[in-house]
Amino acid sequence: MVLRHQDNKMASEQPLKKKLRRGDNPDAPDEPDFIHNIAENGVGNDLSTLHLSYPPTVNEDDITLNTVNSQFHGGKSVFRTSELSDDSEQKFIEDKEDYPPTCENISIQPAPDIAPLICDYEGQQETENRQQMVVDEEETETFYSYLVKQCLCDIPERVLRKPFEGHQIMDENGSRLAMLSEWSTPQVLQFLSNVQLLFDVYLKQNNNGHICSKIVTICNTFVRNEHNLIEQILSLCETRDKYVNYLAAKVFSSFLIIAKTNINNEWLETIVSFLTIENPDYVKMNFALEIIKRVVEWKNVDIHVLEEPQSQDVAGSSSQNVDININCVTVPYSDAESYDTSGIKGLIIKSLESKWPELISKIQYLITQNTSVEAQTCVLTFLALWESTISVKANLSVIDTKPFYAHLENFVGLLNSNLPPIIWKQLLSLFNEVLCYGSTLALQDMLPEDTCQLAHLIVRYVKDFRLLDSLPYRRSEGYTVNSFVGTIPSTQPAQSNIDKTLLQKMTLLVLKSVAITIKETRSDSSDSSVGSEDYDFSHDMQLIARSIRDVLKKVDVFIKVSLEFHPETPFSKILIHLFSDQDDYMIEAMVCTLDIKTGISYQNALAPDFIAMLNPVHSFIEFLKIVSHDSDVLLDYLVSNETCFLLYLLRFLKYTRRNWDVFVNSCYEGGASRTNELDNTMTVLIRLKMQIDRLVSKDLFPYNINPILRLLEICENLYEGNEYS
Repeated sequence: MVLRHQDNKMASEQPLKKKLRRGDNPDAPDEPDFIHNIAENGVGNDLSTLHLSYPPTVNEDDITLNTVNSQFHGGKSVFRTSELSDDSEQKFIEDKEDYPPTCENISIQPAPDIAPLICDYEGQQETENRQQMVVDEEETETFYSYLVKQCLCDIPERVLRKPFEGHQIMDENGSRLAMLSEWSTPQVLQFLSNVQLLFDVYLKQNNNGHICSKIVTICNTFVRNEHNLIEQILSLCETRDKYVNYLAAKVFSSFLIIAKTNINNEWLETIVSFLTIENPDYVKMNFALEIIKRVVEWKNVDIHVLEEPQSQDVAGSSSQNVDININCVTVPYSDAESYDTSGIKGLIIKSLESKWPELISKIQYLITQNTSVEAQTCVLTFLALWESTISVKANLSVIDTKPFYAHLENFVGLLNSNLPPIIWKQLLSLFNEVLCYGSTLALQDMLPEDTCQLAHLIVRYVKDFRLLDSLPYRRSEGYTVNSFVGTIPSTQPAQSNIDKTLLQKMTLLVLKSVAITIKETRSDSSDSSVGSEDYDFSHDMQLIARSIRDVLKKVDVFIKVSLEFHPETPFSKILIHLFSDQDDYMIEAMVCTLDIKTGISYQNALAPDFIAMLNPVHSFIEFLKIVSHDSDVLLDYLVSNETCFLLYLLRFLKYTRRNWDVFVNSCYEGGASRTNELDNTMTVLIRLKMQIDRLVSKDLFPYNINPILRLLEICENLYEGNEYS
């Protein structure tokens, strides 16, 4: 019997059995399942695969695939399957008399080679997929070009939604929408970039109060998850492409900021669950940490300096090089809640709080036991998230952030010489954020207990456990320290082998810890239940003052040795040069030294040799040299909110008013070369007063600056010799 392949039907797909059609409808008609690949690669296999039976006299070993037995071809009753009619059933009938008595060298013609058919079918699918891909790319490019102009009003509806409906692909099941995980990497990156740009435009226009109506429509489809894209974006964390992971985390965090509390709780549960997997998956863990960190640290969008505000009939603001559609139909958003993210931040923090103790244990283990790049990346992202959570910039309530102040002491003990410099740096940033002296703690009468405990621990580790000696700020010759990658080869002088950032963070942390300890001591001494004649209290104050003096001397020697300062250089001057490239650090350090000086003087525990070391006048004189005695720089510091210069100047002028003789003598110290320091210093302050006066007269100063003005006038009168009453 010869079975020939019917045209337009694959021999490798012969019906075997019926099964339910794929889909949700149980009443849909059945479709056949198939036996696949009987002929692999289009070449017929041994015919025993078909389980055909032969006459007893046939020797199967003699059957070949290349010849046809002449006796078999002599038979007349050979029917082809293609000759069967649709309305009658014809059977293969052979007259027994026509059979030869013996069959030798019987050969059967193989089935036709179906490889060309398969190749044609697959080629057709590939061609259709390629054509569809070209169409999708063109529509995506059109969408992007409109989005860059920050208006989608003129874009056709089909093109408007096409980028979010997905790519059509052809496979054995026909045409279907491909999942994001099935897209090529360039397609996924392009899609995520467009979505992120869409969210950025939405947030920026929301800040201006008017949003393009089409942008609102598309963002609402995301919030309602109409295309089921949220789950697909979350699933991208399964990929091991770092660029896809980065963009997916950024897009999802922006989505949470836009959606606020209109989200599925299962999404948050999925993200948080990545943090506490029994066998840590560092990719998923870092993915979740990045999302949470971006949401927590997000704040109001600032208009870029290259962008100019537009009139309200134009959607949003734009770069000077971007054409804006003046016919854009906008939607007004004047409700303050439309831009309030405290709700989603609260949900994120509450979800994180339940996993916090377990997460802390995992991070401690990774710091001490795992030195792989993936593990260190998770550690750094976690520490950055911790810093953002407790930061005052996050605008979270004290109640929400209080649980995250626990366990800080455990991480102080992890600071040792074996810890990588990049982990050191991130831990020091975390501790400096907790001890936010210039922004909040310096203004509070009663300090939080957790904060004071951390400050005490830092002071004790510096004094008794040689914490400064463990700081890995220096590397061997021939290498330079890099803030992220560790050490890289260098031909620069030995000075480049010093990581100045580590020195700055460590020094500032010690100064903050000492200032907080002094402030806490002053708060206790103001208690009316404690008398000045109390011997135990006075004895404790002397011990505290002695410990603080020892700690600051250790810092003084450490900086002089590290940066090769002259041994006789006053500590107050060294600090200014150490922080000369970091304005915020420098001014906060000046606040700390000023408060330490006044605090210890208040307790009458300041030794004579300590006066020059903490002289705030020397610090201010050196600071004016750094800014070239330019009063405009001081005015910029006052107007800007990036530093605590307002707090510092207010307290320094008060100190100068109360200690005018000390101020004058400090300006004249050092002989004839210093005789003009008083004139130089007062000239800057008088110019600053005149500039402030002009702005106040025009009602241009952003806040009430009158306390500073009054103090500047008093100092000017004292300088001119007028009596101050």
